[in-house]
Amino acid sequence: MKKKIQLLGIFALLLLVFTIGVKGTFDGYYGFYYENKPYEKPFVYKASENIIQSQAVSMFASYTGFDTGYGFYAPNVASDFVLTFELKDKNGNTIDEKAMPSFQKKESIVRYTTIFNLFLDKISGEKNKFDNKYYQYLDLIIKEIALSVMKKNANASQVTARLYLYDYPSITDYKKGKNKEDLILVNEFKY
Repeated sequence: MKKKIQLLGIFALLLLVFTIGVKGTFDGYYGFYYENKPYEKPFVYKASENIIQSQAVSMFASYTGFDTGYGFYAPNVASDFVLTFELKDKNGNTIDEKAMPSFQKKESIVRYTTIFNLFLDKISGEKNKFDNKYYQYLDLIIKEIALSVMKKNANASQVTARLYLYDYPSITDYKKGKNKEDLILVNEFKY
């Protein structure tokens, strides 16, 4: 009898994790593709939502951390990069600065931001290894993005792309009042 109760408890926890995962998947999908559009929720979505919103399950998930999603348990979240563009006219005057190219679709933004994972290789390798083909390929990606940004501004004749890495304050620095991140310049390209 004791083993059956334990198995029932394990099954209930696994079912709860699965239900929260299903709801999270639907939330992510519909939140991304139907953010400002009306849509009919599928039966599975409604059912998982009703289960999670019940008082007992909601309280349990909140206190245990089950409602935070799997990202909460990630062991090593990647550092984030910023790629900025400074556009100049033929006289060398700055006419525009951008932190991101303009995109027409959300999918483009997702694809653009995922390219930054490749740039981790630029900071993890030794300086003398930057002359191989792979590092040249990474530099070429930045060049193509920068030239694309410049083409969208008819007055621009020069673009400077700067690749930065976020440097978040340590816990000690945060306790001392430093609560803003710094940007570390990884590389600069002028075209």
